[in-house]
Amino acid sequence: MKSSIKIWLPVIALLLDASAIIIGVWLAYFIRFSEVVTAHIPIVTGLPPISWYAGLSLVFTTLTLLSLQVGGLYRFPRQDNLFDELTVVFKFYILAFILLLALLFFYREASFSRLTMALMFFSCAGLLVSLRIIVRRLREKLYSMGVGVRRAAIVGEGQQIEPIIEHIAKHPEFGFEIVGNIGSKSIQTEGFNNLGIISNAGQTVRKHKLDTLIIAPSAEESGALPTLVKACYGVNVDFLFLPDIHPASGRPKKVIDVGGVPLWTLKESPFTGWLGIVKRAFDIIVASFLLLFTLPVLIVIVIAIKLNSSGPLLYRQRRIGLDGREFDCLKFRSMKTDAEVETGAVWAKAGDTRVTKVGKILRRWSLDELPQFWNVIRGDMSLVGPRPERPKFVHEFEQRIDGYHERHRVRAGLTGWSQVNGLRGDTSIEERTVYDRYYVENWSLLFDLKIMVMTAKAVVKGENSY
Repeated sequence: MKSSIKIWLPVIALLLDASAIIIGVWLAYFIRFSEVVTAHIPIVTGLPPISWYAGLSLVFTTLTLLSLQVGGLYRFPRQDNLFDELTVVFKFYILAFILLLALLFFYREASFSRLTMALMFFSCAGLLVSLRIIVRRLREKLYSMGVGVRRAAIVGEGQQIEPIIEHIAKHPEFGFEIVGNIGSKSIQTEGFNNLGIISNAGQTVRKHKLDTLIIAPSAEESGALPTLVKACYGVNVDFLFLPDIHPASGRPKKVIDVGGVPLWTLKESPFTGWLGIVKRAFDIIVASFLLLFTLPVLIVIVIAIKLNSSGPLLYRQRRIGLDGREFDCLKFRSMKTDAEVETGAVWAKAGDTRVTKVGKILRRWSLDELPQFWNVIRGDMSLVGPRPERPKFVHEFEQRIDGYHERHRVRAGLTGWSQVNGLRGDTSIEERTVYDRYYVENWSLLFDLKIMVMTAKAVVKGENSY
């Protein structure tokens, strides 16, 4: 059953993609040359033969399928999320469309309407994305039923394998089922199903019908990989390797060539040159637009706060941002004016009695943070980045958590990678730091857009919003 799923999922995806392009081309044709459209935008050179667009649909379909194949879109199972998959789809779809335009530039036997080409671009893209979502939902449904799931084992021992197992357990849509772990010794690791030792890994793979080995050896198991490779000679199993790198050193991101010597980059400035200019311009433009767009909501909130309790509208709180500099973080007041007189600086918790009635609503929907758009425009913050903390907490965390300072290499953000992964409010600061450092080391404008899309979903769910 599993092998047939691996065959049929790519076939289904390919057929649906081909259908999207063919239907999209014909849809554009019939829209452009319909009476409703031609009444407002007349046909100048006469109605083109339908055979032209029949040929165009076949050529564009071929180019698109080849382009998506190059992009790895027919390789299953996939371990990326929906946003990343659709980003890759759209990128290689645009490549196919550019190739089509290039071919048409040199092909003079037929002339295609520019309006039709524009309609075709959007109709094909819309159908392609929609059908891709259907394929993904079908795949996730099959995985939830245990169909096509890849049986995997973690190769390694101790605490370094715990985060991997927890992460995969949280994301069943990746299509992995962790059967157990394979260690260097035949000792049962507490909390995990020990399947055997590395030197007998080949027999273990056959016995438990494993498809994938996720290799996560500790520093003490540095010789595990050669032993594992040798033990699996002649065995069909995929190897996924997670290098054992100390958290303070970062993770390998890319290889650069220095005179023929390959070197991994573990750390580099995230916002250098034009990238920093693009991010700052993006922050100013989007924050200004959102501030104006939410103006009616801001007025309603102001009135509600005034009617609910006495005190100032805005709450200014010192936070730590870029390069460890302090700034006043602006929020709508959601607590009583004397909230910290007795407690001092503490995190809000579920059922916090200091929060006002209006404040509960504001916090539930993150509306109390709308004034921070002004912080973004001023340059104190960014739309996306690590959440800023208060000086008292920062000094405490810097002493306790290795690499916590790395969060301050970028501007603090209204939202961030840790928040959209459920780590906001009174949650593990150690785990939050891991996510924040990942963002700093892997930033891109596309990553920011992804986080902003995920933020909308996180706000609706309202986890840890108190």
